[in-house]
Amino acid sequence: MVCEKWKIRFMRSSTREMSAEDFQNYIIEEFPNPKVRRSIRETLKLLIDNPLAYAREKLGRDIHGNPMFSIEVTGDIRILYSVDSKNCVVFIWEIGFYKKVYGP
Repeated sequence: MVCEKWKIRFMRSSTREMSAEDFQNYIIEEFPNPKVRRSIRETLKLLIDNPLAYAREKLGRDIHGNPMFSIEVTGDIRILYSVDSKNCVVFIWEIGFYKKVYGP
C-alpha cells in the first residue's frame, strides 16, 4: 500500500500519545537553541512526506510490531521513529542526543 498522506503521532511512552502542544513544549524545553529546533521541524517534515525514504537500517520493532528506524537531525541528535505503512502513521518515540535515544 502506498500512502499519499502520512499522519504523525508523538508518543510519550509506549502507551500514551503526546498532544502536539505538549510535544512542542517538550522540544522548547529540551532544545533551547532555535537552530536545533528548526532542524527538528525540518526533519519531521521529511518524515511526514516519506518516512521510508530515510530508513537506513531497521532497529527492531515497536510495541505494535512496526519496524523502527532513526534519522539524524544534527551530528549528535536523532529521531527514533516507527512506521505503520498499513495505516499511514509515523510514530515518533524519542528525539534527543545519541546516548538518550540509543541508551548508554
